[in-house]
Amino acid sequence: MTRGAPLSLTNLFTSLHPNDQIFTGVYEPEGSQEKLIGQIYRSQTMTNAHMVFLLQCDNDKSRDFVILLEGLIKQAGHWGAKQVVANLDITSELFPHFRQAGFSVLAKQRVFQCEPAGLLEDKMPNGWRTWCHEDINAMRGLYQTLVPPLIQAVEPISRREAQGLVHYDPNGALVAYADLIYGPVGVWILPVIHPQINENMGDLLNQMVLDVRKLNKKPVFIASRSYQPWVESALEEIALEASPEQAVMVRYLALRQRVKSTYVYSPVENGQPEPTITLSSVKERHNG
Repeated sequence: MTRGAPLSLTNLFTSLHPNDQIFTGVYEPEGSQEKLIGQIYRSQTMTNAHMVFLLQCDNDKSRDFVILLEGLIKQAGHWGAKQVVANLDITSELFPHFRQAGFSVLAKQRVFQCEPAGLLEDKMPNGWRTWCHEDINAMRGLYQTLVPPLIQAVEPISRREAQGLVHYDPNGALVAYADLIYGPVGVWILPVIHPQINENMGDLLNQMVLDVRKLNKKPVFIASRSYQPWVESALEEIALEASPEQAVMVRYLALRQRVKSTYVYSPVENGQPEPTITLSSVKERHNG
């Protein structure tokens, strides 16, 4: 959606970022002239690796396909990726193969292609704007409220591919932000929107598309995740086209493990120690 066909010349050149990592694996089953081919990619801004494409034989066997997936996963491990993420149509015949390779469903999504419907500046004068460092705390609060913890462990607040957009209500409260990825053929957006907003959801999304098109004239694709059903309902009314339902699948390469705190101050603590606070030792100061 953002880079075009995986094997196109345009996509090839845009993938040659010096700090990005890309690997194309080929597996030729024994006694067969056909090959299974897959590509995996890891951006410099992400700890995850992503499946780019898979080319299968007409008569491929489950075992052969799983071997290809395991080879790609192994390469992601060499890069230091913590997870491998893949988007797959839920009706795909490859679904059982991904399961056998250790992938699990993280969420479901649909992707909508949208164009702005008319001029909405008069309806939403505040609109959306590019975020800055002053918005981060409010974005983190919205992210932690709406995104399930299981997904937070895999997907950060932003992929940091480009500066996204934020939207505040008339009272000055952040009610939505949008993560953006720009490519040579399109713009991909993942919005995070509070369900209890005073504005019309369709108008808000239309305004977002309009503001993105002011920055970039390419087609706009909006991903709607299953944990935000109110976004999908609004997109169904304004979108030009929608993809089939997809499963966002993940294969974990590293597991989180809770570690007991070394320093415990039970007389002054009320509840559990906050695991996100870093404790450092304090050196004694000696007066000479």
